[in-house]
Amino acid sequence: MGIIKTGFWPGVRFSDIDHLNDQARLWCDRINQKVHRTTLKIPMDLWVEEHLAPLPQDFAWHRFGTEERKVSWDGFISYDGVQYGLPSQVAVAGSVVLVREHNRELRVFAAGQLIVTLHKQARSQQIVSHPDQFRNVAPVSAIKQAAKPLGHQITAPQVESRSPSEYDQLFGLEVGR
Repeated sequence: MGIIKTGFWPGVRFSDIDHLNDQARLWCDRINQKVHRTTLKIPMDLWVEEHLAPLPQDFAWHRFGTEERKVSWDGFISYDGVQYGLPSQVAVAGSVVLVREHNRELRVFAAGQLIVTLHKQARSQQIVSHPDQFRNVAPVSAIKQAAKPLGHQITAPQVESRSPSEYDQLFGLEVGR
């Protein structure tokens, strides 16, 4: 970490995270061509000597790189400080989905199926709606125009009718004849 603090960060200027990452990659490539003070060897030469291979680029790596995200009731997920809208064709509101980031894209999976691929935003605090996010949701104007009942009719309870003489008899009263 010390070499990054003293060798990379001082004076670095960047417009967004992608610009910063590009500069960091170039810096790493340059540093890996120089003799290392501890090993007294060039790191790129060691790469060849040790027969190192790049990390897997496909599913073997991605299955460990997924994150769970809860979908809000209005169809958004939060990822790195950005709210991303999801299409409404797949009913995922209120459920948990898996998000995989790769090459500045977010892939969102529900029940093992890819439901959408989104371009990752470089800055946080953004809200990115999906064009199909509210396709199956009725507009507010339609809801307001729908007839609303003023009252609700309920069925009256059935009450058994008895003559007053039955009550007199029940309480042991004699009625004058």
